[in-house]
Amino acid sequence: MNFKFYKKTFYNLLLIFVIGILAKIIQYNILPAKYFYDSKKILNMTLSELSADKAYEFTADFFKCINIFHFDSLLQWSIFFAIIGNIMIFVILLKDKEYTNIQYLFIYASIALLNIYVFNISKDIIQFLIFSFIYIILEKKKTSDTKKIVLITIMLLIEALFFRVYYAVMAMLFITIVFMYNKFIKRKLMEKRSVIKLISIILIAFFIEIMIVGIISKENYDSLLNARFSTNIFRTDDLDAATIIIDPLGYNSNVGIFIGNYIINAIRMMIPIELATKGIKYVAFIIYQLAILYIVIKSLKNISSKNYLYIAVYLAYFMVSVLFEPDFGSWVRHESTIFLILMGLIESTQFTCRNCTTKIKES
Repeated sequence: MNFKFYKKTFYNLLLIFVIGILAKIIQYNILPAKYFYDSKKILNMTLSELSADKAYEFTADFFKCINIFHFDSLLQWSIFFAIIGNIMIFVILLKDKEYTNIQYLFIYASIALLNIYVFNISKDIIQFLIFSFIYIILEKKKTSDTKKIVLITIMLLIEALFFRVYYAVMAMLFITIVFMYNKFIKRKLMEKRSVIKLISIILIAFFIEIMIVGIISKENYDSLLNARFSTNIFRTDDLDAATIIIDPLGYNSNVGIFIGNYIINAIRMMIPIELATKGIKYVAFIIYQLAILYIVIKSLKNISSKNYLYIAVYLAYFMVSVLFEPDFGSWVRHESTIFLILMGLIESTQFTCRNCTTKIKES
């Protein structure tokens, strides 16, 4: 056994708990009240009979069901989920793979974000759990890709039914990307692996699907195209919405404007350099997002049977987020819930085996 490897890995991963503790100290001693709005609302709903939209009611019912310790404060729930979440990540990452120093930095940054934004009484912890189950499905070596695709689609549709309706769009996009990979990318673009071609094929398919929705249901079409506008219409002057995302071309009155807004917003969210104008505190988020961009581009350049399902899950999630995320703060918070999918993407694209001396890739 390589004890040196395990010792190094253990000490590196032990930092997870140190970072988790520091993140909680920052959360409850430095962050302003706006970071607790949703959590306070959900806590009040779990302790009373208050009603709200479907996502909030499902979240409150979920916490009522699991509240065997009778928690009645934000801090109690926060510590509870931090312990469970950090232990879970520690166990998952303690595998027979050695991460680079840069990858460890990404892990540590993600752990900090998870402990601040996700490991609380919140809707985000449910989202994190769902993506954790998807990660477990993808990691099952003996399960066929077909079964994985079916299981993931079912999970996303169940979440759409009980939690967030737009996950039905994510399920549709996931199936679309998988289909495009098997039908076109796998057979015709594997040699060139052009990222631009891959993204173009997926986007064209998505825009065609949007137009089909418009033919089938004008009401759903309008609500889909202008979901962000509907959310942000009363938030433009809100001091707590400093990083609000406004569609640059205005209201999506037709599919042409929608496509223009969508492509511009996708670039803005993946390369959020405009956040630098909001203050120095946002620079860390810009760097974190650029790290994710690097991971995704590298994966697309090396797309293969090993990583295409991870790519499909992430791209489907990102494409849905471009439609619905109201501001950059929400985008960073929600994206941190997909951390395990990103780690699976890193590992399935390129990893170092402790028994090997070279990087293992599928050529």
